[in-house]
Amino acid sequence: MFFRSRVAAEAAALMTYWRILRSRRPRSLPLSPLSSPSSSSSRTLSSHSEFIMEKERGQWSAFVAKNSFSSSAATRRELNAEIEEEEEKHAHQWMTNNDLKLELQQLFNHHRYNNNKNNKNNIKNAASTKSEPTTGAQNYTTTKTTKQKKNEKKCVVGNVPEYICRSSSFSSGVATKKECDDATKTLVVAGRNEKTRSESDLLGELDTIPKNALYGIATQRAVDNYPITGVKLSHFPEFIRALAFVKKAAATANFKVGLISKEIFEAISIACDSLLDSNEHHGDFIVDVIQGGAGTSTNMAANEIIANLANLSLNKPIGSYEIVHPNDHVNLCQSTNDAYPTAAKLAVGLHHEKMVCELKLLIQSFRKKGDEFKYIVKMGRTQLQDAVPMTLGQEFNSFANSLESDLAYLMKNVNALYECNLGGTAIGTSITAHKEFSKESIDALKDLTKLPFTSAKDFVEASSSTSSFLLFSSILRRIALKTSKICNDLRLLSSGPRCGFNEIDLPAVAPGSSIMPGKINPVIPEVMNQVCFQVIGADAAISMASEHAQLQLNAFEPLIVYNLLNSLDSMTNGLKVLREKCIDGITANEDVCASHVNNSIGIVTALLPKIGYKKATLVAKTALETNKPVSQVATEVLNFLSQDEAETLLNIENMTGVVAGDKNAEAKRNSYPKRGVDIESPQSAGGDKCNFWSYMYPPERQLFQSAGAM
Repeated sequence: MFFRSRVAAEAAALMTYWRILRSRRPRSLPLSPLSSPSSSSSRTLSSHSEFIMEKERGQWSAFVAKNSFSSSAATRRELNAEIEEEEEKHAHQWMTNNDLKLELQQLFNHHRYNNNKNNKNNIKNAASTKSEPTTGAQNYTTTKTTKQKKNEKKCVVGNVPEYICRSSSFSSGVATKKECDDATKTLVVAGRNEKTRSESDLLGELDTIPKNALYGIATQRAVDNYPITGVKLSHFPEFIRALAFVKKAAATANFKVGLISKEIFEAISIACDSLLDSNEHHGDFIVDVIQGGAGTSTNMAANEIIANLANLSLNKPIGSYEIVHPNDHVNLCQSTNDAYPTAAKLAVGLHHEKMVCELKLLIQSFRKKGDEFKYIVKMGRTQLQDAVPMTLGQEFNSFANSLESDLAYLMKNVNALYECNLGGTAIGTSITAHKEFSKESIDALKDLTKLPFTSAKDFVEASSSTSSFLLFSSILRRIALKTSKICNDLRLLSSGPRCGFNEIDLPAVAPGSSIMPGKINPVIPEVMNQVCFQVIGADAAISMASEHAQLQLNAFEPLIVYNLLNSLDSMTNGLKVLREKCIDGITANEDVCASHVNNSIGIVTALLPKIGYKKATLVAKTALETNKPVSQVATEVLNFLSQDEAETLLNIENMTGVVAGDKNAEAKRNSYPKRGVDIESPQSAGGDKCNFWSYMYPPERQLFQSAGAM
């Protein structure tokens, strides 16, 4: 009967392993250097054998201190027999003690690294090696030499203690791997399983839940069923905090309406606060973000972890659920179908703040560059062809304005996320929920988060609707599209350096080619392009998932939530990288910009108010054919304008609207009429006056009085 018990089987297996080691030990080693770290470690080796029984610990420790056994084989056999008898006698008393693990490991380590030729030095090293116990998940440790660390290779046979089998190959004088494996397998067969616990549900019992894991059987089944993306809930701490907020709000409501006791309410609140205040327990949220069941596994993971944390605060063991139960208390008056989407919306709301911050910083960076490049004139382009002049500052300010409009649209519509169906339970009919639960829980959620949560007008409609997710995703898509367009422009403007636009220089962050020396690529805009492509693709997936809702529930919300949170992560990181590694370091090539303007045909457009479309076309054609500047063709070749008239029409103010020079010029400019365009040219109007007032300012308007005579 003795060996049928778990402890006895364990003891027998360990003793088998111990005998293997002792029988194969080098002759120069101590027989059993089993000094416990909790006892005195200052014992010295003497010239005779001694056997010490430590009664105060209920254990024994043997020391054989001879430096050589060559002359006393018979005595040694007798001593071995005596020790073996003592081991058998007391095996059942100490085999479960952690100190034994320390001693076994110490013995094993002696056999591992004390195999060189100098036996006296080996004994000295073994005597000086000390073991110190640790706490937590590690029950033991030993001091390792450099040689030991180098040679040690972990051998795994299932989930077995590391001290049982440490190497895939053993040197002479140490147990072989097969013998080590056999001893290890004996422990497994004997039922040794200190690392797991058992729970049961509708499908039966499951005994593979890690013993100290805060999650339970529902989470473990989800881990087994959904190894999809490899992205766990713990990857999104805002989602975990959102779940904690929802569960704490629900507990607050249940306590107010009298459904749970103060003890349970306080325990759940403490558990939720531990998830809100730190990431210490977030690692237990190991469910894949994409899962079947409309988010049931995520909801149950939160229920189980919060219940176990609550029970721990009440001095109850993990997995007992004696006082706080995952379903009966943490999930009370809720269903996955209302708790999960409420938490998901809150998670997106919390998570988007980081992206908003980065977007604002990026807009500021574009504004700074706009001011820096304010007076640098360059050619604008339409359809990649020369258009009309502008300033580089105007171009960068347009980038800022483009993103700023999207930011305003995002801030205006984000509150749509805070309309929730909490209290609607399964399909929106509020079955099993207290009649006051919805109001109380939403009020509590509003107080906890300081966000404008409201109750949905129709819970049944809200149970299957993902319209707020769709709206938010479309705004993200819009931001991604605008950002990608800006990155395209940056890559074009920096193209070259000698055969492209080369109007700006992007910061060099990496060599561009493995074969072309000296090449620098616009890698930061390129990576941001890819982020934007991913966000746009995610929006398409979200649209498909939203469309596939059926009847009273959308079962595909996990994919929607995953893509939204992932897109927010990617955009946040991408915008930061774009700002720090690209935008802030952009410089302008003023000479190149000026050369493009001077050699461009596009500036002929500025001559329209004076000479009209037909003559301006002739100027452009002649300039293109003769490769001469527009001003020279208009004044010297075709004699359409005087030199002064050409200079006035082609000045920077007239072409770009940007005032260069002193501050008085800017004040004067503010007094001029707003710029606009009259579509009638002098020729097409057929009148005596030119209507192109928008292109000139006083006193130059007098030029238009005689335009009709041309």
